[in-house]
Amino acid sequence: MQRVRIGCHDNTLAVIHARWIIQEIKRVDSSCQPDMIPIAAAEEQVLELPEETACGEEAQAGELERALLESRIDLAIYDLKELPQQLMPGLSVAAYSARSDVRNTLVLPKGMEAPDMGRPIGVSGAHCRMQAGVLYPRFDIAPIRGDVPSRLKRLDCGDYSALILPCDTLSRLGIRNRSSRIFTQQEIVPAAGQGILAIVSREGEVHCYLSAVDDFLSRCCAKAERTFISLFPDTCHNSTAAFAQVQDEEIQMIGFYSDGERSCKRQLTGPLGEARKLGERLAEEVKQWYQNG
Repeated sequence: MQRVRIGCHDNTLAVIHARWIIQEIKRVDSSCQPDMIPIAAAEEQVLELPEETACGEEAQAGELERALLESRIDLAIYDLKELPQQLMPGLSVAAYSARSDVRNTLVLPKGMEAPDMGRPIGVSGAHCRMQAGVLYPRFDIAPIRGDVPSRLKRLDCGDYSALILPCDTLSRLGIRNRSSRIFTQQEIVPAAGQGILAIVSREGEVHCYLSAVDDFLSRCCAKAERTFISLFPDTCHNSTAAFAQVQDEEIQMIGFYSDGERSCKRQLTGPLGEARKLGERLAEEVKQWYQNG
């Protein structure tokens, strides 16, 4: 029996993601024995720092990459929206999972039916905060860090009037009933890669059992979205988001960018086989809007 060591971040949601991948691998290859190895991130404290100090989740990605390169694990599971644009040399994405619900949702404190204007709405991610400000112009939109259970605890303790969180996160945690209002992808363009899990391996290695989780359409959408955001400077501090979906052999894509003063959303459609070019074309349209505006 082949043992496969699967690494993930040492937090509740990452462990749930890894367990799902392990179940899918076992379903296809009974000779495979996947073992989950949570990796504690040495830089995890950085998540509590102001966003100007660190680039959020990407700051902790290095621990998993190092574990792979040092052969302490065989695969690493990432939420794709947290995967660095450039992996360490010697690593590559081996598979992309089918996409779960990509939308974002408003979450209220227990027992509340509407946000209280006396307290801020907590939002993680500059791209989401900028878009939430348009939807809730009379509210203070404030950053919030930490894992989702700790954010919900702060919400219910009265620190925030509401939170905006990904729908799939609530579903995986078994608390979808906390969802109050679901936003369309046009109202809040999701983070690039949201709803997709990426499985990273060492380059040159073959993992046939990953056919259980690798999804071609997710791969195409991920390529378009990540290409789009890669073409904007300083995405840690500026707001960039992208969402692509496949319809009738075409990719329909919406991109968002804000420099903190002005924001731009644009949509574009292109052939399924030209995902990267579509991301490039959409980024160019947004940049032209800034230049001409």
